[in-house]
Amino acid sequence: MAQKKNKAQQQSARERVRQQQQHAAARDQRMKVVFRSLIGVAVLVVVAVVAAIALNQGGTSSATPTTVTDDGGIVLDPGGEVAGGDAASATADDAGTTAGDVPQVSTYIDFQCPHCLTFEQANLPFLTDGLESGTISLAVHPVALMDNASQGTNFSSRAANAAVCVAEHQPEALLDVTQGLFDLQQTAAQGGVNDEVLTGAVADAGADSSAVRGCILEEEFAGWVRESTDRALSDPALAGPSGRFGTPTVLVDGQVYNGSIENPDELGTFIEQHR
Repeated sequence: MAQKKNKAQQQSARERVRQQQQHAAARDQRMKVVFRSLIGVAVLVVVAVVAAIALNQGGTSSATPTTVTDDGGIVLDPGGEVAGGDAASATADDAGTTAGDVPQVSTYIDFQCPHCLTFEQANLPFLTDGLESGTISLAVHPVALMDNASQGTNFSSRAANAAVCVAEHQPEALLDVTQGLFDLQQTAAQGGVNDEVLTGAVADAGADSSAVRGCILEEEFAGWVRESTDRALSDPALAGPSGRFGTPTVLVDGQVYNGSIENPDELGTFIEQHR
């Protein structure tokens, strides 16, 4: 009897040990799950913090340039000099009166837009001659509608920001830089315009200061570009024949030009009607 009792006690002890081991293993498993969950939460917190920092730096800056009008135009007075601050707004408000009573041509352009490139190639020499001879003023509105056409590099927004950086820091080079940015269009369509290519093209076009380079790399006016683009999209006065805003959009003293974008003579005739 004593032997049977000892065996029963041994079996009972082994069962208690087994149960204790099972409980310990279950507890350890629960702790692992809790620990992994805490790590997951910590990772999400870090990601959220990094995202918040990113949203307040660089490409989302809300800096406002001093060389633009209330409607987002960079105004070049007769002679080709960029008017800044109050002078730019006054020129736009008076439709050219403060610039010598000449018509003001306003262009809305996206540097990734093929039709804008066509307009620029056909009309920029004519517009430049008009500026130099003092017969027009020009308001350039860089907008960004085609970021999805540059293989994820957001060339439309970055190029528009670059143009505003030049207007802000080296305005005398603006028209040359405008041409240089359009020259990048095909490369941008293949996703080939990184920061070095962009700043290099701007420098080659004559805006080679450290201030311009820093402004481009930090995307100082990216927030302003988005706001200006949204404003143009929601302005019924800028809607084309389709009822929507598109680029290029050209106005003369506030009236939309619906003629050929490839014929400077036709644009010239439209301008003459506003003298």
